[in-house]
Amino acid sequence: MRILVIERHAEVRALLGHVVERLGHEPVYPAGRRGDVLPEGDVDVLLLEPADPGALSAAEALRLRREELPIVCTSIYPDSERARQLRPHAYLVKPFGLAELERALAMAVESIAAAA
Repeated sequence: MRILVIERHAEVRALLGHVVERLGHEPVYPAGRRGDVLPEGDVDVLLLEPADPGALSAAEALRLRREELPIVCTSIYPDSERARQLRPHAYLVKPFGLAELERALAMAVESIAAAA
């Protein structure tokens, strides 16, 4: 699976990407000077920090293109109304355990198989 990781802090983004790879998936990242250019091709799961307004906007755009796109949020803040509107499969408040993140990603990936 291709998992799009949208996280503005490089060290957190690298950690999230490492977890995605360890689970056997391909992490992909936005490009552009401010990380606002979405990658070419489809992604299977979105992993994002919704406290970043740019990440929320990207998630909303992706949701319009693909309503069933599984989303996992990882944030320093409790969920907001705008984040809830994305209907994420999981909303993890930092700091969280890696096992929690792994379960959330597994649940998101499994939802794709269940929908097929």
